[in-house]
Amino acid sequence: MNGKNRIDLKTEALRDSESLMQEIESLSVEIVELREQRNKLNLEAKTWLRKGESLVDEARTLKKELRNLRGEAGQLKAEIRQFKASLEKLRRELAEKRRVRDELREKLKGLKAKVSIPRGKAERLFEELEWQIQTNPLSPEEERKLVERVKSLEGQLDLHGKISLIVEKLNINFQEIQALKENIGRVKEQLDEVYGRLREKLTALDEKSERLEEAEREAKEAYQKFTNAKVQADKLHRRIVEALSRQRALKSGLREFKREKEAEALKDVVKELEEAYKQGKKKKLTLEEFKLLMSKGLI
Repeated sequence: MNGKNRIDLKTEALRDSESLMQEIESLSVEIVELREQRNKLNLEAKTWLRKGESLVDEARTLKKELRNLRGEAGQLKAEIRQFKASLEKLRRELAEKRRVRDELREKLKGLKAKVSIPRGKAERLFEELEWQIQTNPLSPEEERKLVERVKSLEGQLDLHGKISLIVEKLNINFQEIQALKENIGRVKEQLDEVYGRLREKLTALDEKSERLEEAEREAKEAYQKFTNAKVQADKLHRRIVEALSRQRALKSGLREFKREKEAEALKDVVKELEEAYKQGKKKKLTLEEFKLLMSKGLI
């Protein structure tokens, strides 16, 4: 092989070697970019995962709070039922007391209609008549008239006695009615207070239930975004693995290519040296040829 042909082969080998090196370098740049994208996606996925876990923890806490609030609301509703039952009982008792009062008033009205003389006067006249009957001699006719008057006064005094009893009952009834009204007022106040607490619990239930729905929805979205980012990161990782495998193969091919080219070049140099030796000529080595022979221990 003459020098021109060796130069052409060397140029071609150099061109092939540069092509492989360019492809290897291009793969190195691609791998760096892919790693940056993958790491960014992994970081994004980790962020979404943490957010999802935080939202799940919040939802778990909210569910516990909701259970407690429902229990407290249930207790308040039970209290309200008790207060309502007490209030209804007091109202029935009040209605009964008012019915009794009205009956007593009707009786009192009827008795007062029969009264014809004030009580004090009736008592004084009654005593006078009794004294007169006991101390004065009376004819049968006079005694009969006095006895009739005494009976009439006794009737009036009996009416006044009945009136006094009814008035006393009315006074007691009035006090009982007032006491029932006061009790009803207290129960109403307690009922209003419990209703207020129940409204607060129900408002908190609505707010926490709404937040629970939001947290569960946001957690679902976060996990979906985590999954999407992770899937993309895994795809990039597979591309990185493929690129690394391709790069290793190219580097191996480049090394093999260099070994083959060196072997061919060495063979040519040795052959030229042998021919020059046979012809009794001296072979002038290039620097590259000299280095090649030195690396193989032939010089």
